[in-house]
Amino acid sequence: MNLHPPGLVPIAHPTLDLFLLGYIAALSAAATIFFLRYWKETRDSLFLSFAAFFAIQGGTRIVDLSSPSPNLIVGWVYVLRLLAVLLVVAAILRRNTRPA
Repeated sequence: MNLHPPGLVPIAHPTLDLFLLGYIAALSAAATIFFLRYWKETRDSLFLSFAAFFAIQGGTRIVDLSSPSPNLIVGWVYVLRLLAVLLVVAAILRRNTRPA
């Protein structure tokens, strides 16, 4: 009996997938702290945007971990990830377009 929706491939190694999601979340937290430290020293908004990016990415990985099926990500998670990327792009553009 196939319990998966049509077109969905079951997770081959669920323990490994959960480990890797946790690993990504932990590294995202470390990167967030790293960029917050540099933002605190320089007050450069680019570092703050990178810290927010990694915090959002790590948070969405934790949401993936807490879901019953990590390969079925809900749509709002993708919207959050897109907003995080757009935040970094906006910070880069703002930094490169301001007068010297």
